[in-house]
Amino acid sequence: MTVRQQDSGNSTGWTDACLLGFTALVKGVGGWFGGSQALLTDALNSVADAVRGTRSPRHSSLWIKILLAALVLVGAIEASISAIGQLMNGPGQTLNGWAVAAFSVAVVIGEGLFVWGYRRRLRQDREAAIRYAAEHRISLYASMLVAAGMALSVAGSGFDIPLFAYADPAASLLVAILVIVKALRLMSSFFESSSQKGAGLKMVDPKPFIETVQRIQGVIEVRELKAQESLETVTVELVLSVNPRMTVKEAEEIAQRSRDLLMHRFVRVVDVRVRVEPYHAGYPYKSNEELPESGEQPTIVQ
Repeated sequence: MTVRQQDSGNSTGWTDACLLGFTALVKGVGGWFGGSQALLTDALNSVADAVRGTRSPRHSSLWIKILLAALVLVGAIEASISAIGQLMNGPGQTLNGWAVAAFSVAVVIGEGLFVWGYRRRLRQDREAAIRYAAEHRISLYASMLVAAGMALSVAGSGFDIPLFAYADPAASLLVAILVIVKALRLMSSFFESSSQKGAGLKMVDPKPFIETVQRIQGVIEVRELKAQESLETVTVELVLSVNPRMTVKEAEEIAQRSRDLLMHRFVRVVDVRVRVEPYHAGYPYKSNEELPESGEQPTIVQ
């Protein structure tokens, strides 16, 4: 008997994406009102990080991410052209405190999110943590360039050194190049993931998932478990055996706990489908818990 099928994206990935989107908004507003072309370009870098952070197994979502990565690429090309124009014709608006404040807030949010995400991945999958840190390196380089450009621009304004006024558009050009590289890599990885979906998904060793689910009270046996990998996400399908005397509500709770535990314990798991069936191996049925009398409530064998 199928009790419930779970089909939900990982809320943690969407939380990361929303925070990165907020960081991009802060950078964009600060760069616009603060007169920093480099900070505006760095906002595109945060948008690219937000696109990468969204994790969904749905094929339609993959094409939406490809479209967003393409828009980031176009924006980065436009930013590079604008930066070259400012370097040739002279910088425009003078940098002010809005840009510095927005950059400081964005760095605190972005780096705090990275440290939290890295530690969470390190506890579960060291290789995933290393990949996460490598992906963050471009964002770190971009922040360093923006900080250097803004510092030199402020110093040039304070000490009346006109040449330093070109530091911000120069930093913008370099950041735009980094964003172009990141956008191209994102599009390449998304297209690769799309081709994998068409050719078949890669199977993952189910042993760690089975060992995790078997710890849940009420699960007698993990009858079947399939874990499929696509890009950086994993989809799990499993069939659980429980005591036939268990009520439907209790079986649903076990299915929910199984889903929640897998998605919490394994960062890459974004979708869990659970089917609960009664355990048949003769009476008395073995169980890892003592069930109370179900009374008049329907059981999963009724």
